[in-house]
Amino acid sequence: MNTFATPRTRMEGCDPSGRVARDGRAPFWLAFAFALAAIALLTTGCNSVEAPQLGLVEGTVTLDGVPLPSVLVVFTPDGPGRSATATTDTAGHYSLSFLRDIPGANVGTHTVRITTSDGRRGSKEMLPRRYHRKTELMATVQPGSNTIDFALESK
Repeated sequence: MNTFATPRTRMEGCDPSGRVARDGRAPFWLAFAFALAAIALLTTGCNSVEAPQLGLVEGTVTLDGVPLPSVLVVFTPDGPGRSATATTDTAGHYSLSFLRDIPGANVGTHTVRITTSDGRRGSKEMLPRRYHRKTELMATVQPGSNTIDFALESK
C-alpha cells in the first residue's frame, strides 16, 4: 500500500459524475462559474471606447509627374489619435488604413510623411527630407470621402 496516497471519496450530496447534488441544487463550482460568466458579460460594455470619426482617404503620389510605386504614406494626426498608413501601388495610388481591416484616417489636420525607405538597415531613401524626416506636407481629412494627391518634386 502506498502511504502517500489518500483514499478517494465521493463528495457528499453529489452523484458519481459530480454534476448535480441529490437535493437538486447545483454544486458550488457550477454556481461560481456561472456567476463569473455573468459578471464578465455585464462588464464587457462598460470599458468600451467610442471609435474616432474617420474619413476615407485615397490619392496618388507622383515625383516630377511620374507615379511613385511602393512608397509608404503616413498620416499622423496633429491631435490625439493613431496614424493611418498606406503603400502606393504601381500607379502611385494609395488608400489609407486606420487599422488592418478599417479604412480611413482620423478627421482633422495631419502631418504627412512619404518615404521610399522600408526601414531596414541599408535601404536607400530616394526622396528629399522635406517629404519624410523634415516633412513639410500637411493634409486635412474631412468626414466622408477625401482625395488627397501629392505632387512631389525631386529638386
